[in-house]
Amino acid sequence: MKKEEKTKTKEEILNQPYMSPQDLRILMPTVGMNVCRDYINEVRYEMEQKGYYVPKTTPRIALTKLVRKKLGL
Repeated sequence: MKKEEKTKTKEEILNQPYMSPQDLRILMPTVGMNVCRDYINEVRYEMEQKGYYVPKTTPRIALTKLVRKKLGL
């Protein structure tokens, strides 16, 4: 039996330090999952260029503050 997953609220997502493509999809429901992954990858590349730590995780995550700045959230 599958455990019920509690979906995060928009405020919880915006207050966490890192964001996954699934989190971004909750914030922007009209955008597809592949586009959300592309946005996260773009921000991860930006993090590398600026010298920020880029965590090696699955799913890929990026700094929430940079995602918000890039997408104007």
